[in-house]
Amino acid sequence: MLVYEHTRSGGQRLTYTILYEQGEYIIQRDGLVKKSVGDGIIVSITPHEATPELMLRMAIADIEILAGMEE
Repeated sequence: MLVYEHTRSGGQRLTYTILYEQGEYIIQRDGLVKKSVGDGIIVSITPHEATPELMLRMAIADIEILAGMEE
C-alpha cells in the first residue's frame, strides 16, 4: 500500500495517515483506524476506475468533511 500524510485544513488541523491502493483506502490518526473503505463499498465506480490516485483523492475529501468519522 502507498502512504500519504494529510493535515486537515479546518477544525483542529490534525494530521491523518492514508494507506491506499487500487480500490481501497484506510484513514488512520495516531495509529487508530478512523475509516476503512474497500472494494465492496465503492459500488458507484468500476474496479478499473478505482485507481490509487482516485482513492487518495476520496480519502482526502473524507478527511476534510469528516465523512463517517470523528475528528
